[in-house]
Amino acid sequence: MAISRPLLVAAGLAALGAAFSCKKFDLPSETCDPSKQHGGELMTPLSDATCNSCLEDRCCDAVGVCERKADCSRSVSSVHACVVHAGLAGARAETSCADNESLAEKREADTAYRCMREQCGAECGLPVCRVDPAALLIHSANCDACFSSSCCPQLNACYASRACKLTIECIVKECGSTLSDTLTPGVLDGAPAGGLGIFDGQKLCSRDAGPEGVGPPTCVQKCLCAFKDNDQGLAPPGLAQRPVNLALAVYQCGVSAGCGPSCTDPADAAAP
Repeated sequence: MAISRPLLVAAGLAALGAAFSCKKFDLPSETCDPSKQHGGELMTPLSDATCNSCLEDRCCDAVGVCERKADCSRSVSSVHACVVHAGLAGARAETSCADNESLAEKREADTAYRCMREQCGAECGLPVCRVDPAALLIHSANCDACFSSSCCPQLNACYASRACKLTIECIVKECGSTLSDTLTPGVLDGAPAGGLGIFDGQKLCSRDAGPEGVGPPTCVQKCLCAFKDNDQGLAPPGLAQRPVNLALAVYQCGVSAGCGPSCTDPADAAAP
């Protein structure tokens, strides 16, 4: 049966209209230059290009509106640079970085930064990781805040392994009030290694692990060795994914983040 040309045109226009009403075809109404709104300092595998591309794809409207406001792009860039420069302490520094620029009082800048954070946080190196709610309190509120804000990826990787979870809980319990004393630079120097920054659990816990006083403190090593084989099945092929190294990654991150002072008991801190 023949269909008239007007009907075909009408049907085509209706289909095209329906297609462009789909969200995936939404286009930004602003033009934007994302390069002016991030502070650089990104480290491999991230880059300025990684951040720019994401902002252009997901935040172009917010970026474009901000660009038209005097000093807006500089404020967003300043906050981003401040957070990224803080490294492992970025999550702890983010609020003060924003306060230094009075970001809450600059609507366009606040909107642009929040879009960067919510839509492109990972691509722009912002601290958007969220610690598994099942993670236990690490020693005290201040100590836990340091670990959770600085070591979120390591904690989440650990909590995907029950053996690692038990290891961290054991360390917190066994080290007790001395935990802060164990979080010192170089504490793992000399421990039996299976590669760069990776430790061989079997060697670490063997009788010939090395001279006394080398490697993890006693309370830490006791827990690493207690749960090193509790894999609940076939062990992962790489040493880095073994419970002993997942737990050590959390511990090493706490050392690198300088969590020692935050993990000091109040009574110890007040002592003369």
